[in-house]
This record gives sequence, structure tokens and C-alpha cells, in this order.
Amino acid sequence: MQSDPVHEPGSPEGMSAHEVNSRSELAKWISGTHVFPADRDALLKQAQSEGAPEVVLALLRSVPDRSYDNLQDVADELGLTSEGPHD
Repeated sequence: MQSDPVHEPGSPEGMSAHEVNSRSELAKWISGTHVFPADRDALLKQAQSEGAPEVVLALLRSVPDRSYDNLQDVADELGLTSEGPHD
């Protein structure tokens, strides 16, 4: 039996282990009820003030400059969910 190449054990349906790890890393630096809603600049400022690594800052720089309601909203925009990126 062949396993689904997109779904890896221990990760949600439709998400690779890399996507799960990226989302977890992002959450570590921008999560918290005091952060949202926030635009790209506010998310970057929060991540920088927390000492986020460059990979996280680069992810945040890549999102469109709009208001994000929560971490899920940012993850959706980055394609770090089973639904993929927004159009």
C-alpha cells in the first residue's frame, strides 16, 4: 500500500510535516491575543521584538499588507493550511 505523499504521519490531513513545522514556528513568534488584529508591519514588529529568526521574518514580509484577524488568517495566506494560499 502506498501512502499519500501529501499527508505525513503526525500532520493534519493535507499538510506536510514541513508546513506544520513552519506554522508552529510562526505561531511561536506572533501568537497572542494582544497582537491581533494586525497588519503586516505590526506582525513584523512583533516578531522582531520577540527575536524571531530571519526565516520567520521573511515569511511575514511575503504576506500582502492587509489586516489579519488571527494566526489562522496569516497561516491561510501563507498556504500553511490544508486549503492552501488565498487567491
